[in-house]
Amino acid sequence: MDESDALLPKEKDHLSPRRNEHEEDAIKDFRSTMRGIVESSWYEPLMAALVVVNAISIAFQIDYPAYFTPGEWLLIGLCFYLVFFFEVVFKLVAYGFSRYLSDPWNIFDFVVTIMVGIELAATYSFMDHRLYDEWSKYVSGDMLQILRLFRLLRLARIFKELGVLIQSFIMSLKALLWIVVLAGIWYFLCACVATVFIGRKEWLPNTKGDGVDKETIAELRARFQTIWLSMFALFEVMTLEGWTDYVRPMLASRLDMVIFFLFFIFVSSFFLLNLVTAVVVDRTLEAQSRQTKSDSEDALEEEIGTITDLADTMVKLNGKRDVITREDFEEILHNTTIVQYMKKLQWNRNFMRSMFSLIDHDNDGECSIGRIKKLCVACHEPLDTSNYVRFQINLARRMEYQEKITLTILHALEEHSRQKFQVAGELEGRESFFKKAGTTEI
Repeated sequence: MDESDALLPKEKDHLSPRRNEHEEDAIKDFRSTMRGIVESSWYEPLMAALVVVNAISIAFQIDYPAYFTPGEWLLIGLCFYLVFFFEVVFKLVAYGFSRYLSDPWNIFDFVVTIMVGIELAATYSFMDHRLYDEWSKYVSGDMLQILRLFRLLRLARIFKELGVLIQSFIMSLKALLWIVVLAGIWYFLCACVATVFIGRKEWLPNTKGDGVDKETIAELRARFQTIWLSMFALFEVMTLEGWTDYVRPMLASRLDMVIFFLFFIFVSSFFLLNLVTAVVVDRTLEAQSRQTKSDSEDALEEEIGTITDLADTMVKLNGKRDVITREDFEEILHNTTIVQYMKKLQWNRNFMRSMFSLIDHDNDGECSIGRIKKLCVACHEPLDTSNYVRFQINLARRMEYQEKITLTILHALEEHSRQKFQVAGELEGRESFFKKAGTTEI
């Protein structure tokens, strides 16, 4: 008979919560180990190297498709796909679905992996041929290969400078969109003027004595025949590529149009283009400041997480009790896990003892681990109003306790010498451990 079968029903019910707790702790430890692997220093460089090798193989397949048979190329693609597929599964188990999707790069990897998986499954004829033909109309294998090449941007996780450039580009898109709108309005207005005064024969006739042949003027009018043609011609002028071919034929007959083109070049080339440069530079500097702030916030979050783990471990070692005695606290400080946490936080035992003494206001040899955790977290947070008030309250309590000790010594001396000492100022009438406020006898 199994030992568990010999237990009474009440004893089984008593043991089941413990088993559930052990199972939950084992799951948490397993997921914590997986997160440690993902967040280790070697994981991202290894995956980045695989991404680069995958990109090289795709480029080789594009240039030399006949080097391997289609089946061999498919096998190579399947090998890389399995690596990225198991990475997605690994991260989903480590972080959970909601936390995994909080990272935009994880969303991109997830979408690409799903699309490539469908394409590979269709290629292996796991799907119906008609379904594969319909799928190929919308998503082709070549497009998926190009989409997989965008995994190279994952190098931004290793090289912070590349990440700053990508972030500045994304941040610049909104401002650049409005610059494009402004440029479109400007081009449309100028195109309307150019279509009327250059594209119409009555406004740009080919008179004798202007030194320009009729074919040149006719070709010039043809380039500004409609608004859309005028916008394209003005775009050519903006790039300063052959702009004299547009302006020189009008020097003798249409000086006003020459001035118009010069004004257009000044606004388009020297203002709008420099405005784009200014926006990109501004967003790049903002992205750099955000990256610096993000690094500091990540470091602070990591420290707070380590403090939380330290406090949780101390509670476990204390028999899941929050209040701990000084003797037990001193013993816990020598635990290997606690020592590792303190080493990671660059703390020592003297610092932890001072934290205990700071929390133990009444000096009864006991304090709360939760209050130690709050105090340690507050030490790592910015000094805002709430933290300042909290430190002032702790300081006031310590001063009040010291004042009470001083009055206790004074009252003890009065009792021993049978003399009354005069206490001036705010200490007069205060209580001690011997006397309460307002009393004259012990």
